[in-house]
Amino acid sequence: MITCLHGFLGNSRDWDFLRDAGFEIETPPLDAIPDHGDILLGYSLGGRLALQALLAGADYKRAILVSTGLGIEGEAARAARRASDEAWAQRFESEDFESVMAVWNAQPVLAGPSLHRTRDDCDPRALREWSSGVLPPVASRLRELTISTLWIAGARDTKYVAEARRAASLARGRVAIVDDAGHRVPWERTGAFINLLK
Repeated sequence: MITCLHGFLGNSRDWDFLRDAGFEIETPPLDAIPDHGDILLGYSLGGRLALQALLAGADYKRAILVSTGLGIEGEAARAARRASDEAWAQRFESEDFESVMAVWNAQPVLAGPSLHRTRDDCDPRALREWSSGVLPPVASRLRELTISTLWIAGARDTKYVAEARRAASLARGRVAIVDDAGHRVPWERTGAFINLLK
């Protein structure tokens, strides 16, 4: 069983392609991650929350972290991220949703295909409570992980390629860089992603 955690603006349907490919999956809400299981798979925000759960004692046999950052160190940078995320939260809450989505998707880190989203997919906790400016950074604790970890990033997503390589070295895990993909690896290179899971 793979426990799948989606990213910001995501929903449980994002992982239907894994079920269609024959994987047994569950897609819990991000605020109700099971405390044990076989494989914990987190993408982006879901990856950050997966790391927090594992370091808090969640009992899984393996973890797969996709386009996952290790958090922000340094209070000035953390404060700047909190301010940026609050500004985004207010825009999502007050402006025309489609217009804000267009600006959101235009960010270089998100270049590539996007999945259809509605206002219902926007959980403000993702920007206010689960921001990398709020959650504690984890790099210094990755050596505590004793399970097998696989860190996946898209080759065009240079920031997260660096994070994946750093994380894999700290956690004694494996790293997989997927060619012709950016931040949204599972949906940009679905076949390659499924092969990695197999």
